Amino acid sequence: MEAGGPSKLRRPRPTRFLPVSWRDVEEGCLRIAEQIRRDGENIDLIVGVLRGGWVPARLLSDYLGVDRIGVVEVKFYRGVGDRAERPVITQPLVVEARGKTVLVVDDVADTGKTLNTVTDFLSLYGPRKILTATIYVKPWSIIRPDYYAYETDAWIIFPWDRAETIEELVYRHGMSLEEAARTSGDDIDFVRRVLRTRKAGAGAANG
Repeated sequence: MEAGGPSKLRRPRPTRFLPVSWRDVEEGCLRIAEQIRRDGENIDLIVGVLRGGWVPARLLSDYLGVDRIGVVEVKFYRGVGDRAERPVITQPLVVEARGKTVLVVDDVADTGKTLNTVTDFLSLYGPRKILTATIYVKPWSIIRPDYYAYETDAWIIFPWDRAETIEELVYRHGMSLEEAARTSGDDIDFVRRVLRTRKAGAGAANG
């Protein structure tokens, strides 16, 4: 992993959006698997970072033929008096990693803080080697994953967080349903159904 140059870049306010299809995800993961094979790395254990890293981790386990797969969850908290959010491990690894080559997988390296936190945490498990992979990397990330498929500075809309993103575009960023549909690459009927379903779920939770 590299540090230095990218860490000096500021994370700008998103002005471009990148809707990602399931085929994009599959293609990205296959590219990563091909890179790993070319390097001659033999992965013993794949660890997906919840939530976004679980699907790419599962795909990579399939492409690489790695049966052992685990998960780690990281959440960002802001403590009393803290101005910056701190990544905290909220679900530790429950599979054996000692002496193994571990591939840590997430969907994107944005700030890079999540990957840093997970790799530091997993080093306590005594692995032989830790490698990192993300489908996308942002130019301002404080680290470069060992493997990635694409680089972008756009706001990425993954299939697994499309509904959450649509809701945020409409209710937090003030987009019309038509604008949200164009941005996410969906038709307006899909956007309406997503918002209706999300609202119904929130109502049930609050009730």
